[in-house]
Amino acid sequence: MLGSVDGALQLLQLLRDEGSLRVMTAAERVGVSRSTAHRLLCMLTYRGFAVQDEDRVYRPGPGMNVPPVRTGAIREFKSRTEQHFLDFVAEIEQTVSLVTRFGTTSRFIETYVPRRSFAVSSRRGQILPAMLTSGGKMLLSLLPDAALAQLYRSDAAARSGTRLSDAQFRTLTAELRRARDQGHALNREATERGVWALSMPLRPPEPGIWLAFAVAVPAEKSELFSDEAFLERCREFKRRVDHVTASA
Repeated sequence: MLGSVDGALQLLQLLRDEGSLRVMTAAERVGVSRSTAHRLLCMLTYRGFAVQDEDRVYRPGPGMNVPPVRTGAIREFKSRTEQHFLDFVAEIEQTVSLVTRFGTTSRFIETYVPRRSFAVSSRRGQILPAMLTSGGKMLLSLLPDAALAQLYRSDAAARSGTRLSDAQFRTLTAELRRARDQGHALNREATERGVWALSMPLRPPEPGIWLAFAVAVPAEKSELFSDEAFLERCREFKRRVDHVTASA
């Protein structure tokens, strides 16, 4: 176990300092087999610390350089709303996460998993591109067009690697408009094969903190997201949590 931890930390340092890695290079630099290097890089990708491009080269992921969460306000929010999350998970028997947004990334603050083997597993701690996750898209949809352009079309976006082409930006803004109009956003296997997610925004505990909840289901259960009765259960959960925040 200690060897695996050390190998993962070495790969993080190599990604940070060199900017890119192939599996064979990673294996040679860390002194492990190619299969071990591949497994370690896959786990770093899963946790948001690496991404793999179209040439199968690994590069630093969105989790490599993010600001710390505002732990005080979020810790208090979790404490006040946790029982509501647990009750909701027991009610729908699906995995529910608390998600926040930082710039162009979304971070899974907490995940509540029902007690059944075929539920989607925990996403706690993951950091992923906001434009891919349901929670990230829902929170991006609340921004004005000028703020979205700053995030995805500015010179700063080009320097950070998040700049989108005109066509990509039009596609994104159209999807965000639909999410804003519907009151929920969807992720159709964009971040993990076989997993769909639906998200709705939550009342922020204080200005500057963006929060949403995301319900994740196996793809074979995705029809839930077009079931009006299920959507109403999600809206009712949102109302309960928002009421707790408003009364704080």
